[in-house]
Amino acid sequence: MCLAQYDPGPELLATAPADPDRLVIDAGSFELNEDATSEYGDQVEIRYRDTWISAERARYDADDNRVSALGQVTLRAPDVTVFGEDAVYDADTQRMSFARAGFDLPKRPARGSGQNIVVDGQARTLSLSSVLFTTCPPDNMAWELRANNVFLDTENGFGTARGVRLEFKGVPILYSPYFTFPIDDRRKSGFLTPDFSERDRTGFDLRVPYYVNIRPNLDLTLEPRYMSKRGTQLNTELRYLLPDTDGQLNVQLLPSDDEALGATRRYFDLQHETAFGRNWEVEAGIREVSDAAYFEDLGNSLSETSQTHLDRYVDLSYYAPYWSLRTRFQNYQTIDPAIVPEDTPYERVPQILFDGRWLGRLFAFDSATELVNFDRDVGVTGWRLDSTQEVSLRFGRPGMYLTPAVAWRHTNYWLDDTAPGQDDSLSRSLPVGSLDAGLRFERDAGEDSRWLHTLEPRLLYVNVPFEDQSQLPVFDTIVPDFNLVQLFRKYQYVGPDRIADTDQISFGVTTRLIEARTGRERLTATLGQTRYLSGQEVVLPEQAVRPEDGSASDYVAELSVGLRDAWSLDVGYQWNNETESSARTETRFQYRPKEDRLFGFAYRYRRGVLQQGDVSVVWPAAERWRVIGRFSYSFFENEPLEQFLGWEYEACCWRLRVVGRRFVSSRTGEADDSISIQLELKGLSQRVPSPEDLLDRGILGYRSMPGMTER
Repeated sequence: MCLAQYDPGPELLATAPADPDRLVIDAGSFELNEDATSEYGDQVEIRYRDTWISAERARYDADDNRVSALGQVTLRAPDVTVFGEDAVYDADTQRMSFARAGFDLPKRPARGSGQNIVVDGQARTLSLSSVLFTTCPPDNMAWELRANNVFLDTENGFGTARGVRLEFKGVPILYSPYFTFPIDDRRKSGFLTPDFSERDRTGFDLRVPYYVNIRPNLDLTLEPRYMSKRGTQLNTELRYLLPDTDGQLNVQLLPSDDEALGATRRYFDLQHETAFGRNWEVEAGIREVSDAAYFEDLGNSLSETSQTHLDRYVDLSYYAPYWSLRTRFQNYQTIDPAIVPEDTPYERVPQILFDGRWLGRLFAFDSATELVNFDRDVGVTGWRLDSTQEVSLRFGRPGMYLTPAVAWRHTNYWLDDTAPGQDDSLSRSLPVGSLDAGLRFERDAGEDSRWLHTLEPRLLYVNVPFEDQSQLPVFDTIVPDFNLVQLFRKYQYVGPDRIADTDQISFGVTTRLIEARTGRERLTATLGQTRYLSGQEVVLPEQAVRPEDGSASDYVAELSVGLRDAWSLDVGYQWNNETESSARTETRFQYRPKEDRLFGFAYRYRRGVLQQGDVSVVWPAAERWRVIGRFSYSFFENEPLEQFLGWEYEACCWRLRVVGRRFVSSRTGEADDSISIQLELKGLSQRVPSPEDLLDRGILGYRSMPGMTER
């Protein structure tokens, strides 16, 4: 059984006085004395402003405007209900004193008792001595806080206790001379639920976060972390929200790592964004770590330990109605020692990007220009200017469109540190022609036209002539994954260092099944391929040319099915018709009948690169028990990547979580085992991230329940 919120009821509200400043007393009997006092009996009800008092008997002193309530007395205010025996109420100060009483905070809900209780109606506070406080129901006292003195501020939503002893299941677990705690859902400074675990790399691992509510738009979380094998680490998280500005700063510091010969280890992460003026914006993302093994030794997930680079950038952007300009300074910290200097990413110091699009009735003009300085300690460096100017015509009718376009792409290089005999100034100019066309057929389907069925064929023709580009450096150009997005791109590579010569036709067809009443797509399927009408000679280094034999790309297909809200299926497939084998497969199934339960699996295959499978579950195991688990397996290495199993028991006023994990924590394939326990006393310690947050980062497609984490 859980506490219910008190409702004064329509019978009390209906009898509220018309004048809110008037003291009204209702009673079964009444006696007026000569000394300006009056006696009331046979169940008395006193109403003043938003306060109701009921008692067996009462005495009113008109000179002092004070009421003495006798017998069983109950006070009801918007934020608190107090009940006891014999109390005094001062109508001028709205203060009521009880000798021995209990109280309820219906908004929390919480309850307790005290030897002496003073209720201040104006300040909406309670002052108590010899106090017991809990959020548990009377028949299940799982935890209770005992204190010499307690002050509850219902207006601001917090409590302060002195001389505190906290007991769980009758066992004392905390002594403190001073303690603060929340009494409603508003943010309040104080300790969050501690988290303790046992890990191979850290030993006994204890985290005790303390939340500081500095201002409504500024807060700070301090998290001391004790690791028996490594020492004490301090983690901080600062969040700020200002007019046109928001950001977050995370700093982790381990002054002396006992496992690393006393080395200082640190991590820094700043994410910041500011908009100023009407069109300007500054955005920054700066991350830095003290050493390459930091995440392997101190991280908590496979996603952290698998990082190879940390991105650092600062952007200054201007946005106009038809064009934008961005200046970026960017570099990377490489934290994988296996990456040689020749393979580390270039710094962009700076990168200037201009993009514009102007539309007419029948034509469009697109302009994109990039000027960037590439810098690195080894290899060729220098400036690159790349500009693309495109004019397209737009012909459209309901259910069809035709867009022919012609573009001119020009690129210049001014290079440093070139090999002897090589030019330090290079250029390339190419025309690009394209024709994009599509149709959309629709028909009603199902009984009473419940469904809208579409068939949408599309064709893209691209022609780029050959120009020898073997002397151009490769700063940042890569071959992207081949998928439906890449199928209808005009350029084979991402990045301008190589523009592949081609004469090709890409074609695809999409069909959709749309629920007519809601407009939701319940089924989407697409199939496509590119046919090459000529060979390809422009390639990246160590990439083979394509022969002139009328070859074709792999078939790519995607299927998304969600005929019911509770489940969904997504499949991506790439098939090589020459080798008659799969090149890529991605499958994800998810069944989620309610917000608190999920079953899903995912499978990912890329020929010669990876083959992985995931199974995840979040499901109630009994009335108060819930199991949360994930198993990720690599079929290439024939070993698990991550195993996660959590059990959670939730009672009315407390929650216990036990989580066991094993995940690959190093680039050499070593695994880390851990077991962690969290105990949350509702109404005393605030809500902390649950095991679902690990699934949110680890399970493909999983998302925890909406809303920000409470603090």
